[in-house]
Amino acid sequence: MCHSVQGTTEKLARLVGVPYEEVSYWVAGINHQAWVLEFYRGKEDLYPKLRKVMEDPAVVADDAVRFEMMRQFGYFVTESSRHNSEYLPYFRRTSELRASFGLESRDVPAEPPRVRAWMYDADGNDDERPIGELKRSREYTTGIMEAMVTHEPFRFNGNVMNDGLISNLPQGCCVEVPCIADARGVHPCHVGALPAQLAALNRSNIAVQELAVQAVLHKDREAAFYACALDPLTAAVLPLHKIRELFDELWELEREHLLWFDPTYKGPLPERCAP
Repeated sequence: MCHSVQGTTEKLARLVGVPYEEVSYWVAGINHQAWVLEFYRGKEDLYPKLRKVMEDPAVVADDAVRFEMMRQFGYFVTESSRHNSEYLPYFRRTSELRASFGLESRDVPAEPPRVRAWMYDADGNDDERPIGELKRSREYTTGIMEAMVTHEPFRFNGNVMNDGLISNLPQGCCVEVPCIADARGVHPCHVGALPAQLAALNRSNIAVQELAVQAVLHKDREAAFYACALDPLTAAVLPLHKIRELFDELWELEREHLLWFDPTYKGPLPERCAP
């Protein structure tokens, strides 16, 4: 599960001036790269309003990558602009390009640890006071649990195996689609074919995922390299021989954590590599 679908659609509702409780949407693709295929209030298509909002430079500047993707490919994508740019070849090739989309490098502080930051967000303090009253968020977990107990259906977007759900993405890959939870479990919804350009963008990342899985299942070092070489951003920034050099250097530095790939290794999956 991920919160990028509800987070994105909530933002879009705010941008077009419609209460979130009044919008309906149909979102599908892969995790961190799912597409808002439909966005409605009742029978009103809200995409024209969103395209109107896109004419405001201040709004675009706050989410430059995703609005550029919508401008060029026709649909808004989930996940933030900064994170989304890491799955694409268009936005990070040069420092000037990164700056133009607000993607300059930034320091990520090591402290406070995420769990402590979560406590502070919840009005708690590990030294002085416990976490205060918990309020239900838009995260999906409690809705799914409630649906399974009460048999009241709950719709959410989940990541599931593609068993024909999205017809123009590879069978068996992981897709993010609308799902219904009830007392009988979770039931993914059939989506059909994505617009061809969106499926092509998804497939560029699915190929990397498939090779990474192959690398682990078959202890195949070369498959791991292929995954790196086919990553859209890596391929946009480096020539192949440099990707190979970088891969070899990183492999050597991380060797103690990659024992699983040693053909002579007979032990269990090393703890630090365990899922």
